Amino acid sequence: MHIQPLGDSAFILSELGVQPYLFADAIRRTAPEWLLDAYPSYDVVGVFVRPGEGSHGSLLDFVSTLPIEEGGPTRMHMIPVCYEMGEDLQSVSTQLETGSEAVVRLHCSQSYTCFAVGFSPGFPYLGYLPDALQGVPRLTEPRLAVPAGSVAITGKQTAIYPMAMPGGWTIIGRTPLEIVNLRDGYFPISAGDEVQFQRINVDEFGRLRGQRL
Repeated sequence: MHIQPLGDSAFILSELGVQPYLFADAIRRTAPEWLLDAYPSYDVVGVFVRPGEGSHGSLLDFVSTLPIEEGGPTRMHMIPVCYEMGEDLQSVSTQLETGSEAVVRLHCSQSYTCFAVGFSPGFPYLGYLPDALQGVPRLTEPRLAVPAGSVAITGKQTAIYPMAMPGGWTIIGRTPLEIVNLRDGYFPISAGDEVQFQRINVDEFGRLRGQRL
């Protein structure tokens, strides 16, 4: 394991030997008072400590004996998606040299692990896409406004824009569900969860619009 300082009250942990979200969960379960929180990404964990209390040595001592629980229960989120509202769906199918129906079928053909949440509050990084859907680049010019609920892909990943914001991923559909509410502190998708997308039509989108995940 490698521990690198990140300012005066945070550290980056890398070369963990397990999925970062499992490591972060283990930290949160047994954290000492001086350790505020841990946030996983694809490859590393960010650890935040109380200023002046946590040190490289104390953190190393703590994580060196940390019990990691693998294979524990995970939450599965079934998320309806209207692919007819995917403004880049046709472009994606052209880039992948397949039909738009094949793109939709493949996108719904498996569940995805949430490896990290970031970029904006509640934005879940999900992976990995089926091989046949991988390799679509980001947009050359990001959109200034991506509608809330937009389901998008790029590279090996897929994600959901939890609120209206700028963004450069290619949009292949939209969910009618609310997956984040900042006012209520509602963030139902966490790292380690599983997400499965289900196709719906425009009428179903209208009936479900605004409901929470």
